[in-house]
Amino acid sequence: MTSDTAAAPNTNEMTKCCNTSDCGYIAELKSFIRDVTKDAVANGETGGGAGTGNAAASNVAGNGIGELRTRNNNETYLVNEADELQAEVAIYVWQKLCSCPEHFRIGLSQLVKKEILCELNNTKVREDLMETGKQQNSADTEARIKYFDLLKLQKFIGQHLDKVLIRLSDNSKEDDLKTYADCQDFKRKSTNLQIPQCAAMQIKNKPRKMEDRHVCLPRFGELYELENPYSFFGVFDGHSGALAATYAANQMPFLVAKHLKEMKTGTVCQTETDLYRDVLEASFLKADSNFAQKSLGSGTTAVCALLKYNNSNLSPNHLYVAWVGDSRCLLVSPTVSLQLVKPHKPDSMDERKRIESIETGGAVVFVHGQWRVNGIINVSRSIGDHSVKAVIAEPDIVEVPLQSSHDFLILGSDGLWDHVAETDIVKCTYKSLADKQQQLEDIPKQLIELAKKGDSQDNITVMLVLLKDRSNIVENYLKSVEKST
Repeated sequence: MTSDTAAAPNTNEMTKCCNTSDCGYIAELKSFIRDVTKDAVANGETGGGAGTGNAAASNVAGNGIGELRTRNNNETYLVNEADELQAEVAIYVWQKLCSCPEHFRIGLSQLVKKEILCELNNTKVREDLMETGKQQNSADTEARIKYFDLLKLQKFIGQHLDKVLIRLSDNSKEDDLKTYADCQDFKRKSTNLQIPQCAAMQIKNKPRKMEDRHVCLPRFGELYELENPYSFFGVFDGHSGALAATYAANQMPFLVAKHLKEMKTGTVCQTETDLYRDVLEASFLKADSNFAQKSLGSGTTAVCALLKYNNSNLSPNHLYVAWVGDSRCLLVSPTVSLQLVKPHKPDSMDERKRIESIETGGAVVFVHGQWRVNGIINVSRSIGDHSVKAVIAEPDIVEVPLQSSHDFLILGSDGLWDHVAETDIVKCTYKSLADKQQQLEDIPKQLIELAKKGDSQDNITVMLVLLKDRSNIVENYLKSVEKST
């Protein structure tokens, strides 16, 4: 069982930090660097080589956020340098820095990412990391698309991160540390930005392999250097292996950011709603088409939530949810819970009509106790699954203007939703939030335990995203309980 959390730091205190040599944030960062580099330093490993201990990476091993956890070289994919490399580097560096003090995480992430992309221009490094003999055919050698082996690439990223942290552990570099703080080069656009707290947990449960992946990016806008603040969350439930889920978790945030930069409002017929729908749809379809080129059999459901912030008070005011398959997203307030996702199942009327149309030529068959597309796949839309023509990656998308009554989101794979009633999920979450002894990161575990009691046999992933301060959520909930009694 693994978990990850992201909590909003105290931004009011941040504006006062890093101005003195005894800053508490600097001390916290130094402690983090010392802890993650002590093994490598003790062994005389100064980074970069094959023998690097990868101490920084060890803090998040197996966290399920898009990392390939396999020793089988057949269970990997090639990374297209032109379209996919930057996405893989950005997300992997970010997850490897998950235990970094939040106040420095953006700054250090940008530093490491920049250095790694620079190193990847080195001929020797490229030769070591590139997959030979699998470049696309082309008459022009210079025009051939280059591919990196993902497992080799991830190992290189971990090694270079160690190298950077060891370099920063030098006492003579102490004055440089403050340059990576949010209040310096990478400071927030406003000290009032209300970054949502989130916690996620997943469990393999009964299956032989863990095929779920997730991504939790409260500081999505900053991480991908967007003009406006956004948060991004996603849950990906893989099948026929974890490769499609891993790919989607790694690539989807980058694709959404890229399309947000490229697509602009102001066209004749485009509203803001149309813009975000176009961004999300284009991102899903691009992820699917890029993965198709790898000729891998894996597939994945996907549910992604994009939070847009109000420019006046910098609190989340719009929610956009896009999905394919049967992972879901629940928007909760004390009085009303809204399931935003209508699962894409083969036996639903609209999906069955599309699958069995003359143009598609598919069939919906009842096999092993479930309705399946061509008797194979039990969801009618996904990223991947390219051997089954009738399964498409076109997402459904909903927009919700957020109200002050909205408290939190719960995203999860079908291992949760198929075995626990939504009312029980909501009650358990509110009860856990009201319990002052209950840590935020432990609440998804409570929901997973409910699913297991409901006889869930599947992989289970649960993500909780708070849309306001926890104390305010509890206060509003208790008031609603009083009114109802």
